[in-house]
Amino acid sequence: MRKFITLSSLFFFSMAGYSQFVIFGAKAGVNFATVTGNALDDKSMHPSFHVGGLANFFLNDNFTIQPEVLYSGKGFKSSDQTYKFGYIDVPVLVQYKTPSGFFVEAGPQVGFLISAKVNSTDIKENMKSTDFSWVGGLGYKSAMGIGASARYDFGYTNVSEFGTLKNKTIMVSVFYTFGSNSQE
Repeated sequence: MRKFITLSSLFFFSMAGYSQFVIFGAKAGVNFATVTGNALDDKSMHPSFHVGGLANFFLNDNFTIQPEVLYSGKGFKSSDQTYKFGYIDVPVLVQYKTPSGFFVEAGPQVGFLISAKVNSTDIKENMKSTDFSWVGGLGYKSAMGIGASARYDFGYTNVSEFGTLKNKTIMVSVFYTFGSNSQE
């Protein structure tokens, strides 16, 4: 964990030195989460939410590096039980933005488990503490810094100590970036 924080800090500071302009923002939205794997047979989506902050490191007029730190609720429903997972997700996305404000984004994400429950029973000791995933999405950002996006979080590591569970999450967000109109 300490190595990850150190490497992330070095990456962010080096990007800040290389990029022409940096702005910060906030985002929030709804998650539609489920899992794949063999640990349970009947699984359906569990709605939750995400909230957090972001930074835009502008490389040129079209490309941006966007790291984020988000609280993200994940999990799934199975029969009469609801599995709720809470993660601190840290995606680092490359965005390609068109002049009209539309963008596509993709990149890796690491998630740190902070809670895991089945109904009201704590199962955190049965879960792995780290989740690695790939994120891809699209969105729109206005010249005023207000925007919306949709993305798919495709977990590729097993997060369960018993059986196989891989997180899959559809995220729909609204966001605001402070000082955006000076870059647009």
